[in-house]
Amino acid sequence: MNRGRSGTPGGPPKPVTVKTAGHWFWFDRSMNDLRIQQIRDLVDRQCDGKVLSVFCRTDPREPENMGDNPGWMINLKNGVREALETIEPGHESRQAAERLAQEVERRIQELTAHERGRSVAFFLSEDGKVDEFHTFQIPVRDGYVTFDSGPVVWPIVDVIDRGQRTGIVLLSNDNVRLLEWFDGTAHEIQSSDPEDGSATISDESRARLEAFQEDVKEWGNQFTANTGTVIADAVSKLGYDRLIVAADGELGSQFESTMPAPLKEHLIEIVPINLIDHSAADVADHLDERLREDWRESVIAVAEQALARVEAADRGTGGPDETLLALSEGRVGHVVFDPYLETKSDTLSDGARQAIEDAGEASIQEALVEIALRTDARISSASIEEVPALAEAGGVLATLRY
Repeated sequence: MNRGRSGTPGGPPKPVTVKTAGHWFWFDRSMNDLRIQQIRDLVDRQCDGKVLSVFCRTDPREPENMGDNPGWMINLKNGVREALETIEPGHESRQAAERLAQEVERRIQELTAHERGRSVAFFLSEDGKVDEFHTFQIPVRDGYVTFDSGPVVWPIVDVIDRGQRTGIVLLSNDNVRLLEWFDGTAHEIQSSDPEDGSATISDESRARLEAFQEDVKEWGNQFTANTGTVIADAVSKLGYDRLIVAADGELGSQFESTMPAPLKEHLIEIVPINLIDHSAADVADHLDERLREDWRESVIAVAEQALARVEAADRGTGGPDETLLALSEGRVGHVVFDPYLETKSDTLSDGARQAIEDAGEASIQEALVEIALRTDARISSASIEEVPALAEAGGVLATLRY
């Protein structure tokens, strides 16, 4: 896996240019489409000896992280100590694990606050075949440290799912910006300036001023209609799962009325605020809560759909046993599971236990994720408090392809 220090895949994305209705649009294809494949590659990496997986919730906004001895550092040290206690003292693997732990602690403490973001993940193997660092602007659920025969990836898959790629459209009467949001970060991928809307208001008579304003208003209506077509084309090319629009006053309603039907299917909401002149970081902060809520609503909908299918015996599974079997057969389209799930292996069928063994994992959570990764199933993790339907199905629900 070709990664730099920040965990971003190596190599620049290829730019795409679109011209519609007198406006030029430039955007880069996000590399986020490759994230899941890269996690698959990480999971499939063959290693000799122990692999250390570390997740730290470094979010500086949290009160416990604001002191000289931040909470994430305390949790890291406690997590390392508890993970080491699972390995027999004096054993060769214990000594290797201690070296890995010291190395990761050193590296994390050397990072700047910017490099740590709101959460970090480290994977480091005894044989050196795995050495990766990722930073995110979405906090992991909890700090987590483990030594295993391979990387433990479910927390990073959870962050990727919650930070799914989203198009953000910012509108004003004479301009449109399209940003891409993922992993809690927004960046500019499109901008436009009208070729024919740059007239300036003179100090002439009120009549001419009013006429000019009417012209601008009429042009703005055309601009809004054209924008819907252009944005629909861009969203189609970029393959966004969802879209959110920020537009003040009547502009948002005008834009919505001209949106093609396929674009409306992706729309989360039109937020009545003008953010056209704000930085991408400010835009992300303004819309963060709404994007998080939309993720929760979407996962609730999938879980409730899966539960309804289970009850109707129609392309749905509930519980870890049946879901593991369906995953191993490649039949799952979307699995939702409780990351705090506690299920003993002796309660599972022989087939489900075999699926876990084939995945080479000790925990049901990691087995669910890794089999899902290998069979192209979408993965969402949520607590029972977030998604109550999980309580009725042993903490696991899935929609099936067939």
